[in-house]
Amino acid sequence: MAKIPASYRKRALDAQRGKVERITYQTTYQNKRYQKKALVYLPVGYNPNDSQRYNILYLLHGAMMSEASFLGGAGTNSGSAFKMLLDHEIAAKEMKPTIVVTPSYYPNNSFKTSDYVEDDPLNLAFARNELPNDLMPAVEKRYRTYARTADKKGFVDSRDHRAFGGFSMGAITTWYVFEHDLNLFKYYVPMAGDSWTVEANGGGTEPKKTAIKLAKHVQNSDYQANDFLILASVGGTDGTSSSMAPQIKQMRQHPQQFTKENLIYHIDSGGGHDIDSAANQAYNAFSQLFETK
Repeated sequence: MAKIPASYRKRALDAQRGKVERITYQTTYQNKRYQKKALVYLPVGYNPNDSQRYNILYLLHGAMMSEASFLGGAGTNSGSAFKMLLDHEIAAKEMKPTIVVTPSYYPNNSFKTSDYVEDDPLNLAFARNELPNDLMPAVEKRYRTYARTADKKGFVDSRDHRAFGGFSMGAITTWYVFEHDLNLFKYYVPMAGDSWTVEANGGGTEPKKTAIKLAKHVQNSDYQANDFLILASVGGTDGTSSSMAPQIKQMRQHPQQFTKENLIYHIDSGGGHDIDSAANQAYNAFSQLFETK
């Protein structure tokens, strides 16, 4: 896995800096309504009055983090690692101009605890309900994505131009999105996290059952092996590799659903369970988004 160029860890030139906006929307969790926030990265050149449409990436944080953990805050001058990465990678034409949305899976800060396993119901609810029913309509009604209408039909028809990724518990959510929203997303970027669809840490404790369940999901869907791309990765010294590696190995035992072309697994040599390694992983994955037909 290539490392981010040193220059990408500094702010880009003013003319190369995308703009970050803050949006609000509402969602329901356990029959209670919550006001939520998300940040939206708009690449240089984005103009709401133009006819150009943009690919879109939803990027989710890990435990105890927030919607601002990747992009820093509104405006153009954030010094966050991911904001600078996006500015540089798009300017270098290594990544296609892309709208990037960073929400939070926490209904509000009162849900944050020191036990990340307790977040799992929130991750699942985000993938099954909040993402498709609340966040996506709020974002894609406002911004110029390939969705002609901000409803299920519009999202299904434009799935080739939509990606979901996440770090740590955001990666666990990414696997849930793959399982529950395959009709809405073509690209998946789980960084430092396995699928918990069978049980917590199930990629390591129950890799065979996990792989079988994911394979059956694809088999029972309307999509074939060439209809999606999973760009999975982890830091070389990250403990979550002990869950990711067995899962990936077992997934490869289902070649009709998971192939060398649609299931990629990369190791960030020396990388730990931190934002620096996640940025390296993202640098490599983002360049491969929206390239396949």
